[in-house]
Amino acid sequence: MVDVVVLGDSLPELASALELAEVGLSVRIYPHMREDDRADPRDADGVRDPDGSLRSFLAHVATPIGGAGAPENGSSPGFTELPPPPPLLQNAQGEWLPQPQPAVFGIPAVPLSSASLALLGGGAAFRAALDRIRPVLTIGKTHEFGELVRNRMGGGVLERLVEPLTREAYGVPAADVDVAIIAPGLNEALTRMGSLSGAALDYAERNVARETRVAPSAGWGELRTALLRRLGLYAVEFVESPAGIVTATETGWTVATGAAAASGSLHPEESGPQPTAGVQTPEQATTARAIVRGAAASGHAPQDPELSGLLGGPRRICGRVAVAQPAFPSTHPEGPGVRGVQVGDGSSWTVRFAPAGAGWQAIVSGPAAQGLATTEAARSAAEAWVKDAAIAAGATLIEGTAEVSMPFAPYVTIEQRDAAQGQLSAWADARPGQIPTGGALHGGDLAAAIADARARAIQLRRHLTGITD
Repeated sequence: MVDVVVLGDSLPELASALELAEVGLSVRIYPHMREDDRADPRDADGVRDPDGSLRSFLAHVATPIGGAGAPENGSSPGFTELPPPPPLLQNAQGEWLPQPQPAVFGIPAVPLSSASLALLGGGAAFRAALDRIRPVLTIGKTHEFGELVRNRMGGGVLERLVEPLTREAYGVPAADVDVAIIAPGLNEALTRMGSLSGAALDYAERNVARETRVAPSAGWGELRTALLRRLGLYAVEFVESPAGIVTATETGWTVATGAAAASGSLHPEESGPQPTAGVQTPEQATTARAIVRGAAASGHAPQDPELSGLLGGPRRICGRVAVAQPAFPSTHPEGPGVRGVQVGDGSSWTVRFAPAGAGWQAIVSGPAAQGLATTEAARSAAEAWVKDAAIAAGATLIEGTAEVSMPFAPYVTIEQRDAAQGQLSAWADARPGQIPTGGALHGGDLAAAIADARARAIQLRRHLTGITD
């Protein structure tokens, strides 16, 4: 018997395994059914880390056991911070021009600056400037981001500056996003400053910190290698085959692999083992006191039925495709540039043009949608959508396939986020000895998933080692 079995090998599952192994608990890890179930980041763009939890994890992995010597991945402090570059946006004539700075998701702090005038035109810029003299009659009461921008600064700022960046980040129009989600504290800044542009000026530095992306110094692949190496130092066992039959017993869990896993079965039986063709013999199975369940990010069936009720959020089609260099102005030849487009069915997408190695890429983000299929056929169709969106944005495609993913969309309202977190907590509270993990359980937020996995693992290890009941 081992202390804990871990079903899945994405970063949140491995993070929980490390917390358990570091106190001497025996851990055995089973891989996900498919490689894309892991949904680990595949590029150097990094992920958002507003509360620093990912930085803490990366620094921990980079620190040698015992706290002395060179970092594990050969760099210090183990991560790189990537502040968001101010993007180029398009004016009514289709010209690429720099976003006014400072700004908060497109809200200009200086509505009558030369950059604002160039992008908005005189009329829309003057309308935005009226924000400075309009009384603040609904302080803290406007919860929808789009409504706040339109009421204070007009439709020009909303459509030209704010919508492309909001849709890119969240997959929905700004009217559907809570201010407290996209810019926590902006309403409070509006109260202090008396205008939205003043609030943007007051909030801008905080917004840059929130939107700064974090990546391992040596890359995501090397992070995974360093993490696996560190787990190996604690004698963590790695099983080559995915888990098959998962069975609850009086003392914990039994996990079988072999033919059961090859058939794609992941079926927990709460009432004890059931005869099933291809199940391993007892000596081939693993028994454990506790279990970590990783939510497959790809959405491929079969998924762990125990977690399926927690995976009801919308997904997005996202992708990257190689393109020819866009016609950016000579003053900003490297961009990046962001624009919104509509594709054949009328849905709204965003396309970001950015350098990629020696060439260029179009980073395409689709709308958030419920019930988005994740079958192989759906992925082939998604590749076509990604290419269509890039072409609609004016890209010249370079031959090659598009890299496509279908991540869970971020939370856009406080109610949605709190409901999901409450459901997750209720699930875990009702199932002591089990840890649910994965970015899919946190609106696709990898940093939040790792932080939650580590926190729950610490609680579990205290229980298993007898520190608490």
